[in-house]
Amino acid sequence: MVIASKDRVPKGEEDSEIPKRKKSRAETLGTLRKAYPWAFLIAMLAFFTVASQAMNNVNFLSPRALQGIALYATQILLLALGETLIIITAGIDLSVGWTLGFSSVIGADIMKYLYASGAGPIETIGLGMLGGISVAVLPGLLSGLLLTRWNVPSFISTLAVGFIVEGVALLRSHGYPIAEQPPYLGDLGNGSILNWSPGNWFTWFQVPETATSIQLQANIPLMPNVVLVTIIVTAICWFILAKTQFGQHLYAIGGNLEAAKRAGIPVARTLIKVYILSSILAGVAGVLWAARFTSGAYNGGETTQMTSIAAVVIGGASLFGGEGTIVGTVVGALVIATIQYGLVVIGVENFYQYVVVGAVLILAVVVDQLGRALNK
Repeated sequence: MVIASKDRVPKGEEDSEIPKRKKSRAETLGTLRKAYPWAFLIAMLAFFTVASQAMNNVNFLSPRALQGIALYATQILLLALGETLIIITAGIDLSVGWTLGFSSVIGADIMKYLYASGAGPIETIGLGMLGGISVAVLPGLLSGLLLTRWNVPSFISTLAVGFIVEGVALLRSHGYPIAEQPPYLGDLGNGSILNWSPGNWFTWFQVPETATSIQLQANIPLMPNVVLVTIIVTAICWFILAKTQFGQHLYAIGGNLEAAKRAGIPVARTLIKVYILSSILAGVAGVLWAARFTSGAYNGGETTQMTSIAAVVIGGASLFGGEGTIVGTVVGALVIATIQYGLVVIGVENFYQYVVVGAVLILAVVVDQLGRALNK
């Protein structure tokens, strides 16, 4: 005679515990996937705060350092915003870096011509920036048409378009930066709407004309113009993705393409629009690059091409589509910018950033894959 133990779980209940435990692990890992970008950003800030203080006696969390991180993040983020929208649809855009360079060249070329023709600085800069952003529509339109009309995978179509726009930019610039820009362009690209010199001033737009060289060295641009523009563009992208029907269509297409078609979503038109939008964002980054460096260069975005995609993945977007947020991409861009800026501050050679970013990217993808495996 076998006496059942009081602690023994009946077979039916024991079997029912398995999916419960699996669901619990999936929920835990899902929470980890969402918290991972924030946790890693905090960890990076803590590490570089300690390291910079120990190695160089530098306060890594000072206003000047945080402003430097924000500047590092602007170009990455502007490209990553477009990548986020496309990756949500289960696509990818490999042309954004070259589109940035293309827009900077065309915009700078227009400004150079108008300035040499005697046009005023306001119309010169305005028309140059408008021209640089406008031509960025073409790469996105071509990529979208290749994808939707001829079923060319986004990986190939955007790569081919990227080569084309880089070639056009090279032909136009002959491989050299396009300089001889209007005098106020650098002030616009490197200025700040809010300046603070501890113990001296707290002013809008310009520092006092009577400022000494020592006071100028202590000045901290609290809100650089390019950072302000990036914040505004980011807010617009967040609204588009989170609050509009277009944004919901992107999630639907990435989640299940066939279901989206059956639901009546205009898939082809939506995809063309999102690739154009991604290119326009790269165009904005291009004209801001031209303003910061007072020139246009075909290779202005080459180093940011892959880091923008990394920022999206680190921020929690899935390369399989259907998942991703603008907030997560912002955090991902800040993670990469913190790594880049932090390595400079502690005196580590800059190319080590690629090793660190690669390791962070691998970890982000592993967490994503584990979450998907447990959810099956």
